[in-house]
Amino acid sequence: MSSGISRRSVLRTIGIGTALAATGVPLSACSTSDGGNALTNDGKKLAPWPTYTPQPDAPKPDLAPSDKGVQPAFFSYPEELKQSVAEKPGDGSKVKVWTITWGAPPTAKAKHKLWQALNKELGVDLDLVVIPAMESQQKFATLVAGGELPDIMCVSANLPNPTELIAAKCQDLTEFLSGDAVKAYPNLAAVPTYAWKAAGRIGGRIYRIPVERARIGHSLSANMERLKQAGIWVPEIGGIAVDDFTKGLQQLSGRKQWGMGVAGLGAFGFNSIMPAFGSPNAWSVKDGQFNSSIETDEFRAGLEQLAKWKQAGVYRADPLSHDASLGIDFQTGITATVSRANVDFTGNAVAIKDGFTLETVRPFKPSNGARPGHWFSPGADYTTVLKKASKDRVKLLLRVLDYMAAPFGTKEYELLTYGVEGTHFERSADGSPALNEMALNGDNKDTLGIAFMACSQQVLFLPASVPAAADLVERRHAFQTEIAEVGIADPSVGLLSKTMNAKLNELQLLREDAMKAIIMGRKPLSSWDATIKDWKAKGGDQAADEYAKAHAAAQA
Repeated sequence: MSSGISRRSVLRTIGIGTALAATGVPLSACSTSDGGNALTNDGKKLAPWPTYTPQPDAPKPDLAPSDKGVQPAFFSYPEELKQSVAEKPGDGSKVKVWTITWGAPPTAKAKHKLWQALNKELGVDLDLVVIPAMESQQKFATLVAGGELPDIMCVSANLPNPTELIAAKCQDLTEFLSGDAVKAYPNLAAVPTYAWKAAGRIGGRIYRIPVERARIGHSLSANMERLKQAGIWVPEIGGIAVDDFTKGLQQLSGRKQWGMGVAGLGAFGFNSIMPAFGSPNAWSVKDGQFNSSIETDEFRAGLEQLAKWKQAGVYRADPLSHDASLGIDFQTGITATVSRANVDFTGNAVAIKDGFTLETVRPFKPSNGARPGHWFSPGADYTTVLKKASKDRVKLLLRVLDYMAAPFGTKEYELLTYGVEGTHFERSADGSPALNEMALNGDNKDTLGIAFMACSQQVLFLPASVPAAADLVERRHAFQTEIAEVGIADPSVGLLSKTMNAKLNELQLLREDAMKAIIMGRKPLSSWDATIKDWKAKGGDQAADEYAKAHAAAQA
């Protein structure tokens, strides 16, 4: 479920590689005195992933999830909420947490009612250090230099070389979470295996707890009525040729309206378009060798199409200056389509209400004759690590995180997500929580950054304030079911590459700057060859070799 705050938008505005934000590139290894080998999984005995065990107290969804990445869906808020944590996790001690927020930081604990309620239910004194996302890189470096780490720490892929720090100073959680050991923490045991794989191992061991995100990736959200008006609403994968789709977008463009909403962030929504041309997701593997997607004819075909759309006038004339308004333009009908992450579905539905019918474009039939596809997301954008501590202390911290990972439809989830009834929300007619002014004005989970400590599998659910919510959820689930069948995974997810860790931002910005220059017409498509050569020389080839070795070790 979306908080309504797009972390991707913030990442892009602060200069972090937009493809990292868009695709959630997994954490990678950094250099060590022995060349990084101690951190890789090469030649190591690999700890089994935590045994996936559905939470018995979670309500049964109306539409089931799938192991291919389809989310569980609920048509209504559960009538009976069960307790998923049998006993209060804490012992009254202080637990220091370093986490982030994509909104405003919280007010003081003495004034923050949700913070106080959580401390009471957890049985600990949460000492939250909540860092604005745009300051996380600088603050992380300061944290590491300070020496004393917090008990619980949120780690993202864009932080500077985190893996060596984790291996040296953070708790090896293998004995606590690997295999059936995770069953001591039922909510963490219910986190899907794909999320643990996205977090990856370090030296064959489990150090990181994933913050789950749906595997369904970016796609084109659509104003269905406007697409029908132009004759291009075809809810079938490959059901309309790209040239016909383009003609419809042109019909929808003019008089300060545009067929497609794009901006500099996310490089013109490329991660919704490239898979339609059959492009691999970041990397492909053949005979054990890794090759970057940017080297493929399929990626080039998608890039050419993005440039054609710019020439055809289906974007704003000045798309690079509209990062902040991208979502609002779509929600208010200025643009008929927009490339959005799966997490933005709820925020769009709530904002649009009955303004128009929210739908999702199926990949068109591309000009290169490829099978249209869809890029899967990794399954976890963030991970959580613990400071080294005694076994009893580690178990306490894991109990706290187990509470944070309570699934939808439980009492803990309601508190974490909506707050306290009568203080933060009132019940709607259907029983679902409706946030009041206190929650909407900052006394909420987003300001506390608790969603980046741990979370359950995200679900498809819309509040009663959204007209025909159940129908919209059902249609979104149907889209996910269809698109998962053509999903393309990134084979580097969960693997370690010291070069990519060190060069990630540089390589992503190099690629995206070149893409923007071609799409905007400042450079010809033929200049892409020089970009590929430069990208490979500056670390791409070395990263490919490292991923290949890590992949071979993982298969073993």
